[in-house]
Amino acid sequence: MIWLVFVFLFLVLLYIYSIPNLWKNKNIDFVPPFPVVGNFLNTILRTEGIGEIIKKNYDGYDSSTPYFGMYFFRTPFLVIKSRELVKTVLVKDFSHFPNRPTYADEYIDPWSTKTLLTLRNEEWRSLRNKLSTVFTSGKMKMMIHLMKEVSDQMEEYLEERKSEDVDVRELSRRFFINIITKCVFGIKPNNLKDDNSYIRNLASRLIDIENYKWIFSLLLYFTFPIIVKLCGLQFVDKEAADYLVKVFEDSYKERKKTKMVTNDLVDLLHNLKEQEKEDDTFKFDDMKLAAQALVFFQAGSEPASSTLSFCLYELALNKEVQDTLREEIHQNIDADGFLSYEVLMGLTYLDLVLKEALRKYPLVQVLVRLVEKEYTFEKTGLKVEKGVSVVIPMLALHYDPKYYPDPEKFDPERFRGEKFRKLDYVYLPFGDGPRKCIGYRFAVMSLKIALAMFIKSFEVLPCTKTEIPLEFNKTSFFISPKSSSIVLRVNAVDKYKKD
Repeated sequence: MIWLVFVFLFLVLLYIYSIPNLWKNKNIDFVPPFPVVGNFLNTILRTEGIGEIIKKNYDGYDSSTPYFGMYFFRTPFLVIKSRELVKTVLVKDFSHFPNRPTYADEYIDPWSTKTLLTLRNEEWRSLRNKLSTVFTSGKMKMMIHLMKEVSDQMEEYLEERKSEDVDVRELSRRFFINIITKCVFGIKPNNLKDDNSYIRNLASRLIDIENYKWIFSLLLYFTFPIIVKLCGLQFVDKEAADYLVKVFEDSYKERKKTKMVTNDLVDLLHNLKEQEKEDDTFKFDDMKLAAQALVFFQAGSEPASSTLSFCLYELALNKEVQDTLREEIHQNIDADGFLSYEVLMGLTYLDLVLKEALRKYPLVQVLVRLVEKEYTFEKTGLKVEKGVSVVIPMLALHYDPKYYPDPEKFDPERFRGEKFRKLDYVYLPFGDGPRKCIGYRFAVMSLKIALAMFIKSFEVLPCTKTEIPLEFNKTSFFISPKSSSIVLRVNAVDKYKKD
């Protein structure tokens, strides 16, 4: 029997230490991998993030290179460099690349298996069609009064701290947890002032960008599903999920008794359930309804709060941009110090500032798509088999000087008018095509109201605690500062100046 053990160990070691040959056999450029870990040794050593590693290799290839190969452990993926092929994957031939290569096990992690993040093919398409009716411009307009309550809280919070140094990273987290809690779960939180908020503590557990175990588990969801299954790794913290699901369900039961309508996600999702047809591929039950709210909370709070804090940081360093933005806001604000939905979404310079923040600090650093049907890239003749992952390197595209001259500079004007229209498929903060982030309208509206309400009454400036330049967390799936804080001086300004 002992010889069988030796043979088994030999085969395991041979498998681990052998170098995959997929890209070499296909005669395309690839980054030579290390044994076992592939091209991401520095990520495992916590010295370099995934997006940065891909960007470094992207920058090393000639602009005429359409794609190149890399490996995460032994998993091969194709990094797309050509703008035309980005369009091919995300839009033109989407039917060959419709899914993410994420793993889902209903027994291990029931809340993550019935959402747009993990669903595939017809189930995903059915749910996407349902949820698309929730995130229309009209539905977003109905939520703006809910966001106003939270923005008023933020203004009160800052009034007490004017002329002080404020951690705008933490402020942004509190603001967006309030926004999501109000608009998704229908409850009125007070996380801005409450330093011991239970919901905020749960939110940090749902998506813990500082926790290496959570980050590594997330990577395994995309690359090694068998390890996820064997180790029982969860994408969602169970205690946090159970609590927030109960909040969602209790909120619906309460309003059903009182017949109250608030047009938040609780109302909108239950309306979808009531409108279902017999032949719908995806049908809601209580668990599936709550799962949508949970993933929206999880995916919406951390990325949006990061964007707001980075935007405030750039405005502090670029005072002329900040002053121009404040002037536009003051010229359009109403007598009550608020902006209607139509006015808010029509502010040109606010839109440019937010676009530039999303370029420089994209919500995620890569988009990953799974080849579901064997596909041949017409222009190059490369054939990719079913099961291969294709990566759109968002961070690298957003910093490519071919599209964005002087990419380190914060320059909102690069998006004005015709310039923006020339950036199709290389500006991808929310992805593109049928699998584009379904909540992008909500994210844009909430970010715009946060920025407008902040800048109308306060200015942000660098202080002695401001880190210039920012040093970034090398292991986070999202872009985040290494120190977890962004400290700026906040001063009050004269309100609502009009010529």
